[in-house]
Amino acid sequence: MTGCSALTVLWKKWWNCLTKTLIQGQKEMIEEDRKICVDIGSTWTKAAMFNLSHDRFSVETRAVMATTTDHLPEGVYGVLHHLMPGHDWHSLESTPVPVHFASSAKGGLNVAVVGLVPEMTLQIARLAAFSAGARICAAYPYRLTRSCIAAIEQARPDILLLCGGTDGGNERYVTENARAIAGSAFCGTVVYAGNNQAVDHVSDLLSERDLRVTENLMPDFGRLNIEPVRETIRQVFLERIISGKGLDELVRRFKTQPVPTPLAVLNLVEAIGNHVAGWDNFAMIDMGGATTDFYSFCEAYYPDSGTILKGIVEPTLKRTVEGDLGMRVSAASAFETARELLLANLEGSEQSLEIMSAYIDRLAANTSHLPADLAEQQFDQLLASACVYHSLMRHAGTIEEVYTAKGPVWAQSGKDLRRVNRIIGTGGFLAAMGRAGDALEMPVAPAVKSDKIPLLPKDFEYFSDSDYVLPLLGCLAAKYPQQSAATAVSYLTSLHHNEEQVKEFSHREFTHA
Repeated sequence: MTGCSALTVLWKKWWNCLTKTLIQGQKEMIEEDRKICVDIGSTWTKAAMFNLSHDRFSVETRAVMATTTDHLPEGVYGVLHHLMPGHDWHSLESTPVPVHFASSAKGGLNVAVVGLVPEMTLQIARLAAFSAGARICAAYPYRLTRSCIAAIEQARPDILLLCGGTDGGNERYVTENARAIAGSAFCGTVVYAGNNQAVDHVSDLLSERDLRVTENLMPDFGRLNIEPVRETIRQVFLERIISGKGLDELVRRFKTQPVPTPLAVLNLVEAIGNHVAGWDNFAMIDMGGATTDFYSFCEAYYPDSGTILKGIVEPTLKRTVEGDLGMRVSAASAFETARELLLANLEGSEQSLEIMSAYIDRLAANTSHLPADLAEQQFDQLLASACVYHSLMRHAGTIEEVYTAKGPVWAQSGKDLRRVNRIIGTGGFLAAMGRAGDALEMPVAPAVKSDKIPLLPKDFEYFSDSDYVLPLLGCLAAKYPQQSAATAVSYLTSLHHNEEQVKEFSHREFTHA
């Protein structure tokens, strides 16, 4: 072979190798830009394939199926097969596309909170647990009594959050409560986030428990320190909660950790508020089968509003969760909670309420049931309206007139939502309503008299997550905040302006006694 021929052969081999490398690299880049997100809910397991292009994601394909509560991975493999049918997801050693997943199935993460003063440390503890994606099953102020301990033992929360006292302040209550917990049958994890001067005593008392010590929730009077507690609760979720629910199998297969669905959505709400212009005063309602979560991103208190503040200044980013308000798993409790409200909207007909009660019983027996006729659709509409109404009222703060030495003044408790100008509806029912082109209407509330006036949004535009992508995008929000936020807003459907409705609602519901 001549030198020229040899060089030609070598050049061809080099070219073929380079071509294969470029093709493989391009393929890997394409795969790297694709992400699969899965949300395992109490009723439905949803998934979508996202493709990252420029500054946002696009949805390539999606899938949904009933959650397999006996073994959660089966439902996950089912939706993944719909997204990428050419793979046997049960036996894959590694996934062809990165999979990110969140879960709120089987009740999510249950936390019982033990604080000191209801308006201070106990309220801060609730906010911290909510911000970690938890569901609060009970809250106890001051000293734990025998009946409180019995209730905790019966509720069997995953985590007991113990707090109270500023650093260097009151030690008595936290040490007495630690002693009560030590003598109880509670076997979950205790997270201590109270007075740092009591850490040694609390640690000695709870030495035989799974105790996690973190920074004080309120080291100084009125100063919130939520993030360390939030991170500790998240770590406990990863270490303890996923085992026994089938999620550990998914962790091994996907080589990634899950997040509680509410935390994923909270991350997305924060990303939208921080990275999308014009979205610095908004709220989001996530209505599921088991709970209704309410999120807000706005300033909580405006000192120039002429009011004084009772209690703490709540955070800009806030979440509350209502475990008794849901469209399927919690439909029965939502019906009982809203019975008076529902009766008012059924034109005072006890017979209609009985018919709706029978429908609620059918939902309890089959949480995957979908409305079969117009009457059942109307019952779902009323139930959803009631869930929104009660979750909004519980999330919002209030003002009331109080008398001081200088005369009467307005005092605010909780968070002021009056400047919220956009509200997003997501979750199965609200997403479906968006596809139908209808927004969720506030129900007609029964007339009551109260000295406390709720601080509700005055003038807002309603948006629907009609493509039902927000909870899934939440899986990506921590790693890709700007892209996830831009994508979320681009997929929203603007439905209508709600100024007159809110004015009428506020006036009808609350008049001074």
